[in-house]
Amino acid sequence: MGFAENGPPVLRQLSVRAVVDVLLHQGPVSRVELAKRTGISKQTMSDIIRTLEESGYVRATGTVGGRVGRNAVTYELSPDIGYVAGAEVGASTVRLALADITGALIAECEAVAVDRDIGLLIEQVGSMLRTLASQAGVDYAKIAVAAVATPGVVDPVSGGLRYAPNVAVAETIDLRACCEAVLGCDVVIENDVKAALIGEAWQGAAAGSAFNVFVQLGTGIGLGVMQDGKLQHGSTGAAGEIAYLPIGADPTTEESLERGTLECAIGASGITARFERLGGAPGMTVRAIFDMARKGEPCACRAVRETAEIAALMVVAIGAMYDPQKIIFGGGIGRDPLMVQETREALRSRSRREFSIETASLGQRSTIYGTIAIATNALHNALFTPTALVERRQMPPAPSAS
Repeated sequence: MGFAENGPPVLRQLSVRAVVDVLLHQGPVSRVELAKRTGISKQTMSDIIRTLEESGYVRATGTVGGRVGRNAVTYELSPDIGYVAGAEVGASTVRLALADITGALIAECEAVAVDRDIGLLIEQVGSMLRTLASQAGVDYAKIAVAAVATPGVVDPVSGGLRYAPNVAVAETIDLRACCEAVLGCDVVIENDVKAALIGEAWQGAAAGSAFNVFVQLGTGIGLGVMQDGKLQHGSTGAAGEIAYLPIGADPTTEESLERGTLECAIGASGITARFERLGGAPGMTVRAIFDMARKGEPCACRAVRETAEIAALMVVAIGAMYDPQKIIFGGGIGRDPLMVQETREALRSRSRREFSIETASLGQRSTIYGTIAIATNALHNALFTPTALVERRQMPPAPSAS
C-alpha cells in the first residue's frame, strides 16, 4: 500500500514512523507541533506530511490558532485508508471485530461455533467477516491484516495447531496459510490467552504495568507473560501452557497427558467432576455450582474451595517463575469474584509472598481487543517501519576452537 510500495530511504522511513506514532497517540497535530515532538526539522516535516497526504495516509482536519502569525493546519491519520480484523476462534464461540488503521473499533459480532474442526471454523470466520464488513459499510478489499487468536500453539515447522484438545483436526493443516486463503489478507496467528494479555495491556487491567501475567481459567487453562511490552513465546511458542503443570491431579493418567494435569483439576470439567465426587447433583454447570456456593450449598462450597486451593498453588508457581507485578485472572471461572476471593484466602496459608491478583477488566472481550491491537501493530509495521529494521539479525560465525 502506498508508502510501503514506494520504499523511501530508511532514515526517511524512521522519520515517517515517528510522525505516525505522534498522530496515533496524540490526535490532530500541526506540522510545527509534530516537528517539536519528533525533533525533525520543519522543512523535512513539511516534506513528510506532503508525501503522506498525497499517498492518502494523512488528512487535514482543521486549524489551530497561534499567538503569532496565521493559523496552523492540523493533521490526522486517514482512518479509512485501511482496516484490520480480529478473530477469536474457540471450540464453542467465534468472535470478530473490525477496526480502522488507528485501532478504533467499528463493528463486532459473535456466533456459536459451527464445528470443532479448525478448517470449518476458519471458513465460518471468513463468512462472518464478509457479512460484518458489508454491514459496517467497509470495503472488504481494504482489510489489510487480520489477527486470529486460537487455543493452543502453532507449530513453527508444520503450521499445525498443537496443545488444543478442544479443537479437532488442528495439527494436519497449515493454519496461517488456511486463514490467508480464506480471508484474502495477511494473517497473524496468536494464542488466545496471549492475545487476551495484549488486550488487557492495551486497554485493560494491565495497562501501565511493565510486567504482567494473564491466567485463563475456563474450559481450558493457559498463561500469557508480558515484560516491557514483549510477549514470551518460548522456543516453539509453547511458553505459558500451564495446563500441563503436574499440579492438582495424577500427572500420569492418559487424560492428564492429553489435556494437562492442571486443566484436568481446575478446568471446567474438573470442577464439575469434583462437585459430583463430593456428592453434588450430576449435570450441573460450573456457573450453577458457583451460584450454589454463594448460597452456601455444602458440596458446591467445598468444590469451589478445593479448586481455589489448587489455583493458589498455581499462583505460587507463577510467582516463583516470573515474579510479575500483577496476575490477571480471566476466563469465565477466573473472572468470578468468588474464585478470586477463595484463591486469595488459600494463598495466605501457602505463601508468605503478597500477590496482586486482579480480574480482567475487559471481561470476555480481552482476547478480541488483543487481536485488534496485534493486527493494527502489524499493519503499522508493514506500512511505516523500515524493512531493514525488522529483518532477522545475522550473528557472526562462532570462533573456531583453538
